[in-house]
Amino acid sequence: MYRFFWIMATLLVFLFTRRRMRGQQQTPRSGGLLIVSNHLGLLDPFVIGTKLPRRLYILTKVELFSWPVIGWMARTADSIPIRRGQSDREAIRRLLEHLEAGHAILLFPEGTYPQGALPPAMLKAQPGAAMLALRSGATILPVGISGTQHIWTKRGWPWNLFWRWPVEVTIGAPYRPSVPPGISQKHALALVTDEMMLKIAALLPPAYRGYYGKLPTDDEQQIISDLLPSPSAASPALDS
Repeated sequence: MYRFFWIMATLLVFLFTRRRMRGQQQTPRSGGLLIVSNHLGLLDPFVIGTKLPRRLYILTKVELFSWPVIGWMARTADSIPIRRGQSDREAIRRLLEHLEAGHAILLFPEGTYPQGALPPAMLKAQPGAAMLALRSGATILPVGISGTQHIWTKRGWPWNLFWRWPVEVTIGAPYRPSVPPGISQKHALALVTDEMMLKIAALLPPAYRGYYGKLPTDDEQQIISDLLPSPSAASPALDS
């Protein structure tokens, strides 16, 4: 069923985008992998997932499962439903099981994407992705995406359905987070979340960085490095 989902998702991406993707050769081919990206629209999981050399399990808000097309595709892809705004222990359990089994998970740490009058820029992230990374020990793969905010929006309806929007996806270097000993869980989650989101922001044009728009200077980065030891980078097998 996943193969059928992949074909349908690839078709949707072709119909509605002119995608340019860079860095997918950095994707580790095996082992637990937490793929984290900024979030701009409904098509983001398809745009990212159909070009990576891994079978993905996608974390999806439970409301989408009742939608006519997207919900059907989510069920076909064996996506993992999560109830936003509350502690969903079943979703967390399933995610950790997948990571411990060496699978790849795609999720969006912000939990939602900008809508209405909000600019298409990064929102403050929730700590869930950092918690999964620390509890599982999985490698993190940061991804930056831009351009998908134009797809399937009410603005320009219905003519925007017939336009292939330019979309950019950049894959960063995989890494494993590490935190100094003796700090509280809250502090550890904050450090790992900020590190994760700054790595995503560095892959984006400045206009898309939003809450994480101020990237650290060299001096600030040195201070961060002193507080947060350099993680051991994963050694991905590169595409030939």
